[in-house]
Amino acid sequence: METLHFFTTLKFSWLNSWIPTVFLLIIQFIFMGIYKEGGKRAVDTSWYDKKAKNYAVFNTVMQFVVIILGFFVPFKCCTFWFWIGMVIYLIAFVCFIWSFYSYGTADMGKVITKGIYKHSRNPMYATFNLGMIGVCVATASLWLLIATLVFAWATHLVVLCEEKYCEKTYGESYLKYKQSVARYFGI
Repeated sequence: METLHFFTTLKFSWLNSWIPTVFLLIIQFIFMGIYKEGGKRAVDTSWYDKKAKNYAVFNTVMQFVVIILGFFVPFKCCTFWFWIGMVIYLIAFVCFIWSFYSYGTADMGKVITKGIYKHSRNPMYATFNLGMIGVCVATASLWLLIATLVFAWATHLVVLCEEKYCEKTYGESYLKYKQSVARYFGI
């Protein structure tokens, strides 16, 4: 049995782990094209204060780091790690699409509580990060895992700011929703 080296030698290839990451990004752009109002709402940062802007910039930088690193991190094709990682990724991918559908078909101007939002207050973020964890498992790369965990932490900081905004904007209805639905699928 082959020994896995978790600190993978970084080697550029057009067929490395950046591909599934970009598919997650493409879903976001497709969503914004199909659900124009939802897309505008999703990318509205007009409410950001200085702290939220800083977190958002850090989050974006880390997302680029993960994508760029993906050009240098190969999959561990046909290994146990690869198949487990791909199953995790595919589950996350389907849930990611479901989260955009739930968001895009919701009543704008109200707390979103239908579809996958019955199970998580932040399913887009949670499923994107789960998909990235799947990619990390499929590559068995600690380099990519470290970058993904920093990205997930940066995302969490943005989520905390967004939740404060939602409390101010939606008031009691959001507070009730917050009490009944976990931030990240039971967490």
